[in-house]
Amino acid sequence: MQFTMDSDPIILSSMAAQEPELTADQVQAMYEYKVPVLAAGAACSLKKELAPEPFKLAEALGLTGDYSELTSHSETARLWRLKLVVDELAAATKADWVGVYRSTTSKSSGGPVLLKEAYIGRPSRAEFPLTEEFAKNSNNSTVGLFGKAVLVEDTKTYEGPYYMCDGEVRSEYCTPIVHPTSGAVLGIIDAEAFAPNHFTADVVKQIDSVCAGLASCGLMTPTPA
Repeated sequence: MQFTMDSDPIILSSMAAQEPELTADQVQAMYEYKVPVLAAGAACSLKKELAPEPFKLAEALGLTGDYSELTSHSETARLWRLKLVVDELAAATKADWVGVYRSTTSKSSGGPVLLKEAYIGRPSRAEFPLTEEFAKNSNNSTVGLFGKAVLVEDTKTYEGPYYMCDGEVRSEYCTPIVHPTSGAVLGIIDAEAFAPNHFTADVVKQIDSVCAGLASCGLMTPTPA
């Protein structure tokens, strides 16, 4: 993984952190997370009903074997550092939910998706289809498809494409992680707050800085399964 000394401080801190010796249970917690039941039209259930089975991120990444075999896998180290980034960014911006999604191909549908690889906050859907049809009702998919940030100052008055998964969210900032040379959208950062107008110019600048760091540090590039 490569990164420059002018990278964002959150990225530098996460890249420099000493990796701990993880147990199989800790690794399982990284690779499995709760997701909401999807209602009609693939929207989240606003009754906050959770699916009976967690999402298996290891399977989505094409990893095999039990979790004890993944304790020293390079993908585990990558996801551990991504989680550090998410946790530090949430603390710095005081956002109520922060997640990093990577652009990839879904193992289940075979189509292009944004795959949630690290997050902090309430359960949310694991994949967002990267199609123009889904983007009509999803700011995440819109950002992932077209590479332009979307700022929702107040969900009560916002008129653009919006995917409602948590009725308490009042403001949101979703921005692409763009490769510095190719211009390809590697993924997105999605940040949400329960208060309107949370994402001020300073908060937006901080999230954009982390996006730039993620685009060049190697954390958005998975290693072979």
